[in-house]
Amino acid sequence: MIGLLTIFLVISGCLCMHFYYESHTIATVVIDAGHGGYDPGSIGADGTMEKDVTLKLAKQVGKTLHRMDRRIKVVYVRDDDVVDWADNETDDLIGRVIFANEQKADYYLSIHLDASENLEARGYSFYIRSDDDISRAIAYQIEENLNQIHWSQSRGINQTDQEPLYVVNNLQVPSMLMEVGFITNSEECRNIQRNTRMLAKQIAAAYYDIIIKQTETE
Repeated sequence: MIGLLTIFLVISGCLCMHFYYESHTIATVVIDAGHGGYDPGSIGADGTMEKDVTLKLAKQVGKTLHRMDRRIKVVYVRDDDVVDWADNETDDLIGRVIFANEQKADYYLSIHLDASENLEARGYSFYIRSDDDISRAIAYQIEENLNQIHWSQSRGINQTDQEPLYVVNNLQVPSMLMEVGFITNSEECRNIQRNTRMLAKQIAAAYYDIIIKQTETE
């Protein structure tokens, strides 16, 4: 009897905690694994497809961020390679904006891999709107976190008024596209896949820090 009572109390406690966190969401972060389905993205020399690497990293970032604070709700644009949006780029991008708005995103992160004819090109970069100071702060924090683990090199923060990106430009919340590295650099591509958890931790930690700071100032 005592055993059953204990189990009941544990289950009740878990349910209470679940409903507490669900009702005390401090931010909704929509994470977009670049490309997917019909669109493989860039392809590395070894046949690695960008869409596969971005999906693995996006899910790890989301899982890590939610673990850091369960009040942070994470929503994935896709959580596998099956996509239900139109198989043309224009409607694809429009669909991602609609999805983010439907989810009432407070932050939007799009994860991609870069490509170049220069097979030695390496490093990560960010794309944000020029007036998006929050995403700029997140990008700087990611840089700092990655520098601490001596990861690759930053290629800087780019503004989408100079290099337009439809999704970033058409969302009214802090929105960023991050090129995590070069898929065309075989060494960097391997390192990204081997160190997904480590990279995800640094990216998630940056979002966590800024979200908490924003929450404290509201």
